[in-house]
Amino acid sequence: MFIGVIIIELLLKDAFNIKDRRNILSSIINKVRSHYNASIADISEQILYNKATIAISTIANKKSAVEKFMDRIYNFISNNYSIEILHIERQIL
Repeated sequence: MFIGVIIIELLLKDAFNIKDRRNILSSIINKVRSHYNASIADISEQILYNKATIAISTIANKKSAVEKFMDRIYNFISNNYSIEILHIERQIL
């Protein structure tokens, strides 16, 4: 059994206040949960209107399945939102 964890630090280009930030993050979180059935949460240490850190985890029987799954989620987030990825950390346990 393999557990994959991705931590992504985002720059939210379309967020100009806290309400925009919340709407963008809610959209990302809800779509990843519904499309990929993954655990996802906002783990930002500070609440800045244009930055956020999200953590996503998944589990599978094969390491290659976890890697593919993490790639698909990363591509979905980076291609469907007006964001810049500042930092990404991946771990497979």
